[in-house]
Parts: sequence; structure tokens; C-alpha cells
Amino acid sequence: MKKGNIISSVIVMIIGIYVLVVCSGYPTAEAYGTGVPGPGLWPIAVAALMVVAAISLLIKAIRTKPEDDTPIAMWTEGTRRVYITMAALVVYVAVLGFLGFLLSTVVMLFGFIQWFAKKNPLITLLISVICTAAIYGVFKFLLNVPVDFGLFAI
Repeated sequence: MKKGNIISSVIVMIIGIYVLVVCSGYPTAEAYGTGVPGPGLWPIAVAALMVVAAISLLIKAIRTKPEDDTPIAMWTEGTRRVYITMAALVVYVAVLGFLGFLLSTVVMLFGFIQWFAKKNPLITLLISVICTAAIYGVFKFLLNVPVDFGLFAI
């Protein structure tokens, strides 16, 4: 587990630093003149927390004594679900630019809710549409972040 923690902490740290660098170029609140924080606020906050958590995990992993190191199973029923979920999120991000936020997010939420909760498909569709609309509204109208892109942009 020590080796896995070291590897994952370094990967998360690299991703967090990348996000910090990219988002530092986003417009700030002053650019909008509306007092709205701008599109970089939350990604920067989350990326900073990712880097802090990765550093913490790295320190803990380095300090782990050999006798306290426990092996982790890489291929179990639970990890298989995690790998499939990660692959689905990669596909979601890949099609997001083409299909747009609205359609991609409704489909992704519908698929995840059905897979993890196995609810009535009509209820799942309703939940997916409502959640996507709420997220869209928050980003578009409260945070002033453009989310109208892709094939089916409104």
C-alpha cells in the first residue's frame, strides 16, 4: 500500500498543480465587474486542496514502516466498479466538448444512478434532468461561467 499511496499522491499532486496553472489564467472577479468570483475560484480551491491532501498522503506513506505496510488487492469486485466508473468519467470528459454540458451530463448522471442505485428509469431521468438544470443554472447565472458549448448548446 505504501507504493500505491506514493504513486497516487504524486499523480494527484501533478493534476492539482496542472489545474492551478491552467485556472490562474481564467478571468477574475474584476474582469466581470459584477462581483461574481469568476470561473477559476472553485477549480483553484479544489486543486489547492488536492495538492495539500496529496502532500499529506505522501508524507504519511513515506513514514509508513515496512511492518505496517499492507498489500492492496488491485482486482476485486469493488475495484472493478471503481475502474469502470473512472473509465466512464474519462469518456464523459472526452465527449463533453462535442455533445455539450447538458446532454453529456444528463446521460452520465442517468447511467451512474441506474448503475449504482438501480432506480425506476423515469425517476432516474427526472433526477438527472433536474440536477443538470440546477448545475447549469448555478454556473450560468450565479457564477457567470459559460456552459453553452457543444453540439446541442442552447
